[in-house]
Order: sequence, then C-alpha cells, then structure tokens
Amino acid sequence: MPKDKIPTHHQTYPSDLATIEALKLESLQPADSQNVAALFKLRIGDREHLSGLYRCSDAV
Repeated sequence: MPKDKIPTHHQTYPSDLATIEALKLESLQPADSQNVAALFKLRIGDREHLSGLYRCSDAV
C-alpha cells in the first residue's frame, strides 16, 4: 500500500490497533504476511515518534 494511502493517527489510536511493542507485551507479533494497518505519530515536546500499527486480531 502506498505510504500516502495508509491512515495516520496522531497522539491516540483505536484499541483494535497496536504497535509492535504493545503486541510483544501480550506475547504476540504481526503475522508474516501482515501489513501495517496505520501509522501512529506521537509528538512530545520537539520530538516526534513514528510507529506502524497492526491489527490485534491478525497478530499471532
């Protein structure tokens, strides 16, 4: 999926999506063929963090 077509969430994101770090806390990981469902931008002060979000229901 082209980057400009991927939904982007700022500061918060829906509960059915998770970062890789959040999936690891649940002993999960994205499936081998699972693509990023959305992007997550978190801004704290003058720093910005960009993460991929994955559908929790598709994680293994």
